[in-house]
Amino acid sequence: MNILLSEIRTSLTDLDSGLRGALNITDSMELLALQLSRNLVPGSWEKYAYFSKKTLLDWFADMKDRVTQLVEWSE
Repeated sequence: MNILLSEIRTSLTDLDSGLRGALNITDSMELLALQLSRNLVPGSWEKYAYFSKKTLLDWFADMKDRVTQLVEWSE
């Protein structure tokens, strides 16, 4: 789960920097933006995540619930 969360954080931070002009927009950033705009789980996230056919919104809500459950369990 930590690898997935790290990938999400890194890719979104890079995309934000690219949109602000601090970084050059790469093909992977364009693909990420396209998938996010279409409410699809980005492929770069899927390779670290569990299989799901949910839309991005539902998938993200489920992931947040899983993280909450893991945090509660580990405490």
